[in-house]
Amino acid sequence: MPDFTKRVAKAIGGELQPGESIVKALSAQPPGSIARGMNETGDVARGLSRGRKGKQEHSEGALGIAARIPPRNVFLTLTDRRLLVHTMRGMGSPDELVADLSFDQVGSIEFDAKRFGAGTIDVTFADETGVDFLIVSRQRPEEFIEAWKRLRPQSAR
Repeated sequence: MPDFTKRVAKAIGGELQPGESIVKALSAQPPGSIARGMNETGDVARGLSRGRKGKQEHSEGALGIAARIPPRNVFLTLTDRRLLVHTMRGMGSPDELVADLSFDQVGSIEFDAKRFGAGTIDVTFADETGVDFLIVSRQRPEEFIEAWKRLRPQSAR
C-alpha cells in the first residue's frame, strides 16, 4: 500500500494556502464498500453518515457538516491548518474538494483497529455529526491521528 501523502500533495498543491503544508493523507472507503463493489444494485450510501449517538443512513436529508462528505472513496488530507476531503478518481488520484474544514469544525478523529490489516477512522465534527471510513492499516493511520492530536487547537484538548 503506497503512502498517499506525496500523490495527494502533487495533485492538490495549488489548493493549499500560502505557507500551508500537507502532514498526512489517507485513502478512505465508506463502510461496506467492498461488498458494494460486488453488488452495485445495493444501497451504496448505507451507514456512512451518523449522529454522535448512533449510525444512520447517509441520504439527501443528512444534516450538518457530515452531509458534505459523499458516500464514496475519498482522500482525507491533514494539513498543518485544516482537514481536506477530496473525492477519488477511478485511477486513485484526488478529484473534487468536497470539504475544507478548519480544525475548529472537527471535534475528534480516532482510529479503531477492528481487525488485522484494517480498521475504522471515525471523524466527529463540531456539530456532533460524523462519518466513518475503512482504512487499511498499512497506510499508518496512527500517524494521521498523532499528527491531528499534535496540531489541533489547544481549546479542543
